Amino acid sequence: HRSSVPVAIHLDHGASYEQVLTAIQAGFTSVMIDGSMLPFDENVAITKKVVDAAHVVGVSVEGELGTIGKTDDEAEDGTATIIYTDPEDAVRFVESTGVDSLAIAIGTCHGIYPASMKPELKLDLLQEIKKKVTLPLVLHGGSNNPDGEIGESVKLGVNKINISSDIKVAYHNKMREILADPGVREPNTIQPPSIAAMKVVAAHKIELFAAANTVELY
Repeated sequence: HRSSVPVAIHLDHGASYEQVLTAIQAGFTSVMIDGSMLPFDENVAITKKVVDAAHVVGVSVEGELGTIGKTDDEAEDGTATIIYTDPEDAVRFVESTGVDSLAIAIGTCHGIYPASMKPELKLDLLQEIKKKVTLPLVLHGGSNNPDGEIGESVKLGVNKINISSDIKVAYHNKMREILADPGVREPNTIQPPSIAAMKVVAAHKIELFAAANTVELY
């Protein structure tokens, strides 16, 4: 409430209808219901149920079609094999559910990619989906992807990218650097530089995704 810019409080990967309702009651302004692991019809059914409830109280809803990969045990949940979003299914899903935004699967994974794993986005698939679906598209697992590739996804139609691991890595790498000094013991010696390092990465992502100064749109 004290922020100088508009803030959305978003529930990421809501696991059930009941969980989403709890989030709405707690004051979340945006919710996601993740039925991506369910069969298509079941995903549609639970997403529509959430949409019907959330829209009554003016809360926007994000759905997901296709699955996001997972890089390691530290990462947010994901699947061993990515199920890419089918453009025709995306059209049917949006029409059947009434969602406000759609998370799609075009090759990203939650977490930080190990050396043995090369991130590769299917930007041609993104273009195909964007031609058929007019609502905002969301990309999960946006960390550790090459700047050129992930930045290009914004130009080709992605409207929201979830970044978590990149920011946390910057924070903890700086913290490890500071804690290498055995004499350090005060939180005020540790936290401010770690937060500053995190802010540098966050600012870079905002610029990369052409999201700077968008407060003027509100």
